[in-house]
Amino acid sequence: MSSQKFPRKRYETPMHPWKETRIKSERELMKKYGLKSHTEVWKAKTYLGKHRQQARELLAKIGTANPQIKKESDQLLVHLTRMGILSIGGSLDDVLALETEAVLSRRLQTLVYLKGFSTTPYQARQMIRSPLNEISHPARPKVDIYKTEMGAPAPLKVPVEEKSVAEVPVKQEPTSALTAPSPQPATTVAVPEKISESPQEPTEEKPVKQARKPKEHTKKEKEGEGV
Repeated sequence: MSSQKFPRKRYETPMHPWKETRIKSERELMKKYGLKSHTEVWKAKTYLGKHRQQARELLAKIGTANPQIKKESDQLLVHLTRMGILSIGGSLDDVLALETEAVLSRRLQTLVYLKGFSTTPYQARQMIRSPLNEISHPARPKVDIYKTEMGAPAPLKVPVEEKSVAEVPVKQEPTSALTAPSPQPATTVAVPEKISESPQEPTEEKPVKQARKPKEHTKKEKEGEGV
């Protein structure tokens, strides 16, 4: 059994590690599909080998009148067809004719390269493992940069249907028999004003002096002034 710290390998290694023909063929696949190491080739071979072994066992039991064999063979064909490894309407004989490239061609890295989003398979691998949010990223297409500079149209807002909310009746709290006492008005105390010690003396009205009228000169005085 495998432990959590040291999990079991999910692929089978070759019997002879230094076989020249095998190493050469694996290197060609690595260069063609942009693989990192021989381990990715071994994983694809192990995945395909399990399905081919299952197809051989089912072909050997087809002559028996067991409905379980028909069910298992249909499940195997549907799974491979859904994964895009086997064409629609294939049989168990077609499963035995599959090669390792049928599995490698369905990898995300290969599909990105075949769709034209990258120039090389290695660049497709980098695009999958690195973020492309920044405009200055070297692998980002120039069309996106032109759209951001010119101003792309704002996305259309899809109207959201408002769901009717059922009204919940509010529970009324029971009124208590005792009522709070009403606040009484505060009593006011009148404070007497201070009496001034010295009463104010009545002011006397002074008589207004009349202006004196100029003296009139008598006729004698005028005549004396004229001499």
